[in-house]
Amino acid sequence: MLTKLFYDEKNIAVLTLDNPRKLNALSSEFVAEIYGQISSLKETTKVLIIKSSNPKAFAAGVNVQEIHDNTYENAYLNNFIDQRWEAVANLKIPVIAAVSGYALGGGFELALMCDIIVASKNATFGFPEVNLGIMPGMGGTQFLTRTVGMKIASEILMTGRFVKAEEAAELGIINYIEENDVDMERKAHEIAEEIAKKSIMSTRIIKEAIRLSQDVGLSQGIKSERQMFRSLFSTSFKTEGTEAFLNKKK
Repeated sequence: MLTKLFYDEKNIAVLTLDNPRKLNALSSEFVAEIYGQISSLKETTKVLIIKSSNPKAFAAGVNVQEIHDNTYENAYLNNFIDQRWEAVANLKIPVIAAVSGYALGGGFELALMCDIIVASKNATFGFPEVNLGIMPGMGGTQFLTRTVGMKIASEILMTGRFVKAEEAAELGIINYIEENDVDMERKAHEIAEEIAKKSIMSTRIIKEAIRLSQDVGLSQGIKSERQMFRSLFSTSFKTEGTEAFLNKKK
């Protein structure tokens, strides 16, 4: 097994990437296992944390040997990098990446698919694919551009340079920098626990609305948000939440 999945009593799932010998390089086999774990998440799961067992790397790119041995014809006909590689991006629940060490190439893309990123001070991000004569293939050009804008994304993607944690925070790529891995994991769990206290319907629909904002214009986004807002009126969470607030006020 290249991954470990753990649940706590607060309905928080922790997926640990555990292929330290290869610094969690994302081979097809590894991604298939990640996809399997994500597909098997319990319906009651409120938040997912993704982390690495190796402090040296969250995930250090894709398997270069697999890229080297592939051809365009084979990659096209066999659908190399299919929907399984987007499993994290397609999750309905909030996802937090706890990043230590290198998050490069596919590893950076995996982190960008998450809703929140907490990083250790030693975290390093980047897209070195251009140095191999290729480019990101898991949505890196799309996710990064939506996060930092076209100019900065162009420079990072076209030069292949690495971005340290402090700069990543300044660019809005990560939410928090922690001094070490212990503090980083503690912070990730702290955020997850806070989210887990909230209505599971609210957090999922908020995520859906945020993701929608990246794909549609402002007027359509507001229109869709309003309908999502109204849809929550039918939930037990709304009734319980408003009643608790009003009773407390009284």
